[in-house]
Amino acid sequence: MAEAATTVPVGKGGRTAARIRDVALELFSRLGFERVMMAEIAAGAGVSQATLHYHFQDKAQLWRAAMLHLSTLIGAEERRLEASAELSPVAQLRAAMRLFLRISWKHPALGRIIALEGMAGGERLAWLDSHLTGPRNRRLVAIVHAAIAAGELKPFPAEQLVITLQAAGVGVINLAPMIQQSFGIDPASPEARQAHETMILDALLGGLMIQQKQT
Repeated sequence: MAEAATTVPVGKGGRTAARIRDVALELFSRLGFERVMMAEIAAGAGVSQATLHYHFQDKAQLWRAAMLHLSTLIGAEERRLEASAELSPVAQLRAAMRLFLRISWKHPALGRIIALEGMAGGERLAWLDSHLTGPRNRRLVAIVHAAIAAGELKPFPAEQLVITLQAAGVGVINLAPMIQQSFGIDPASPEARQAHETMILDALLGGLMIQQKQT
């Protein structure tokens, strides 16, 4: 059951479980669920396999625990979006995308996990849709529909627009090692991150907006 993995006890055991979970999240996000071995997670966390299985009965439960922890981190930050509820729909979308980019830089496993499971499909993607990505994506689609109805955005399919913005946003984050290898620059530097945010919000999102005629 997923609920068995939602709570990490306090104390030394809790710290061990949290370390296992954090190592697992990093490995799952880089290698994908199928390629990660429990022995690899145990070694990365510096614990025996017996200790790992004491805290998490199997890989599926550990995966859910790692995703729920990520969801908790993201949820705490996304509550800031409530302050933008009084803005116009397109301003809400800009605020949501700005926060999405900043969360993705802070928690890069997010974009990698979504990309891997989004391509694979199946039970884990359905679980993510219920517990992590689905509610936010559907809220963004509703904002896009409102922006289109208000004449602020071009009438592209709202669902595709939301996914395109997010995929473009995390592309640089997911491929940061390739950018460093190919061009010798650090895309995570403050200057590069600011340029990335401006590119997504002004260039990409701006291109989707309907330009209002000057009166």
